[in-house]
Amino acid sequence: MLKFNGYMERTDRSWRHYFIDLNTETDFSDPNMERIDIEKIHDKFREFPSGEGSLKELFEAGPSSAFFLVKFWVDLNMPNSDPKASDIFYGHDNKYESKEKLHIKVSTKACSFGKGVVEKLQSVSPVAVDGRLIYDVEKSPLCEYMVSFIYKLKDLPDTKLMNNVLENFTVLQHVTDMETSETLLCVACVFEVSETNQSQYSIYRLVGQ
Repeated sequence: MLKFNGYMERTDRSWRHYFIDLNTETDFSDPNMERIDIEKIHDKFREFPSGEGSLKELFEAGPSSAFFLVKFWVDLNMPNSDPKASDIFYGHDNKYESKEKLHIKVSTKACSFGKGVVEKLQSVSPVAVDGRLIYDVEKSPLCEYMVSFIYKLKDLPDTKLMNNVLENFTVLQHVTDMETSETLLCVACVFEVSETNQSQYSIYRLVGQ
């Protein structure tokens, strides 16, 4: 994964505000990456209407090396705006890289109290860029559920209440090979509110017992 973000921007591109912004050349195969036991977080990703297995079931099916946790500190210090304003776009970008040419499916699920409430499915083919195979999803619209959730969260009176809500809100992104259905990458995301007026993140490798 090279990029995973969520943002709002004016349609004239005069400004953009990032709620979350993972934009990195981090080596996800780094053996020294800090590890988190999947038992500590799997209950936050336990049931999906699509019938797809829970995070723990996906992990057990493997390969375990494809599973990660990202903790985001969300920047809610955004410009005041009507969520339905026609001159504001709410979107997200994803970018991946592979060593061989694949056609991938990207499933992004928002979960509340461990249950999936909304899912976006995207299919992506690679483009060769300077000898690298890049899968790039740009300016994909955020769904109405997510936009509404952001504004309801922002309207809460203090950070403690916001974090209480976010304790039960998670996102799971699952990337698979469209031909074989093999898991290529699975990223479980948890959230807190940033107190620095800037989005931040930490990446961990998920491991089993």
